[in-house]
Amino acid sequence: MPNTPSLGLRDRKRLETRLRIETAAVEIVTAEGLDGATIDMISERAEISPRTFFNYFDSKEDAILGIHEVGEVERAIAAGISASESDDVVTAIVSTMLEIVGPVAARAQLKAQRMLLIKDNPRLLSRQIHQFTQLNSTMSAAVVEFLTQREAALPRDPEHVAEIAVATCIASVRIAVKEWVANGATADIDTMYLRAIGLTRETLKALQ
Repeated sequence: MPNTPSLGLRDRKRLETRLRIETAAVEIVTAEGLDGATIDMISERAEISPRTFFNYFDSKEDAILGIHEVGEVERAIAAGISASESDDVVTAIVSTMLEIVGPVAARAQLKAQRMLLIKDNPRLLSRQIHQFTQLNSTMSAAVVEFLTQREAALPRDPEHVAEIAVATCIASVRIAVKEWVANGATADIDTMYLRAIGLTRETLKALQ
């Protein structure tokens, strides 16, 4: 595998804080119900201030689902893709995806609790589907811009190439997370990061 930069300390801390907030949100809502839970309660459990909560999430519903505020998602994607130190689009996509999605899916118990909450609260499912669709379209548009800035000769259909690249990276991230869980979830986040990049490259190479 080619040398790939690890996540920076700032990115690690943000991912860790996001995970604490998401965990607290799911635990509080499981105990108190969606209507009974408050942002103050979630913040106290996560050992942060309500002001810090809103630096990560727009609402308690978004914290339960692990969803960023829309503007933050767009800024994170634009910054992560366009400011990538590498000309490798795979590295740019995977590192940006992990910044946005975070490691929460790697916690099997938390994921199971989240699914139960979605089952009992249909409005959470609607919100999750909407956000996932928006994430894909926003990421694909950013990748087209990435290719435009870095490639001397663009592919014939850059929009289609971008959609395929994003879908492949997302699938690789999911697989890397599942393997991380199967191995006891003891390795650091960089393990998932490097594995997802490796899987994507292997897949694209096999399809050539």
